Amino acid sequence: MTKTVLVTGAAGFIGSAVATALSAQGDRVIAVDALLAGLYPKDEKVERYRVLGSLPGVETYELDLRTDSLSTLPAEITHVINEAAMPGLGLSWQDFDLYASCNLNATARLIEASKRWSLERFVQISTSSVYGKNAVGDETLPTAPVSPYGVTKLAAENLALAHWRDAGFPATILRYFSVYGPGQRPDMAYRKFIATALRGEPIDLYGTGEQTRSNTYIDDCVDVTIAALDKGGIGDIYNISGSEKRSLNEALAIMESQLGAPIDVNRHPEARGDQAHTMGNSDKARKELGFLNSVTLEEGLAKQITWQRVEGRV
Repeated sequence: MTKTVLVTGAAGFIGSAVATALSAQGDRVIAVDALLAGLYPKDEKVERYRVLGSLPGVETYELDLRTDSLSTLPAEITHVINEAAMPGLGLSWQDFDLYASCNLNATARLIEASKRWSLERFVQISTSSVYGKNAVGDETLPTAPVSPYGVTKLAAENLALAHWRDAGFPATILRYFSVYGPGQRPDMAYRKFIATALRGEPIDLYGTGEQTRSNTYIDDCVDVTIAALDKGGIGDIYNISGSEKRSLNEALAIMESQLGAPIDVNRHPEARGDQAHTMGNSDKARKELGFLNSVTLEEGLAKQITWQRVEGRV
């Protein structure tokens, strides 16, 4: 059955990919984005949003969830995927109000607005950062964020689940782990490394490079996010994580091999609030949502390098 899906943060890396995939399968997509600048160049967002608006079944709205009236959104919305957030660790130490308003207050307003719709599922997107320094384990791992960003994302989870406990609000939580691939945000490590290397300049690496990540390829992330609209348990939390634990030094070695040139590295002290290790156990998502890890890091980085070269994202 055709859905009417509200996708917030729809001009972003993952939000735009989710909205594109929903359009391709014939759903009606209500795309919302504030097109904020900051970590993410606004011109890149605007161009992506223009392309998104030309797709079948996609209606775009430029709205700030924190302040704008949401009454202009269609009353027929049946599902919500709340991708909208202010991402990144470093800036969250410098401007907590920005992160609290984007990641928590905006979610509160969206939840209240959604109560006028006949909502079947509200998929709240979260992050491995809620676990803290070492995000290694399944969904029962204690949450202990080490950055204001992680704190605000955990608060948004708890807010959605409070509405579920209080009134049966149909919330499902997805915790993403290090999503990468074509379209990746320009502030994220792999895109920065590849862009800088393609320019022939040394990269900046914070920490020893032995910090590890269980990287999640964008297509796999999109597929499982859409699956959660039908299969996600109400009140449930799912890790969405790659199946390989790889260090940043290993990732750089892969990039060097694929780029065919050595990468010079300027090493710096560890960044404040950075995670040491992530290796999410996604057995629950595999069993209940059909989540798959379809590519290796080598394959995924090759696709991202090709995209950055073709699109000139250097």
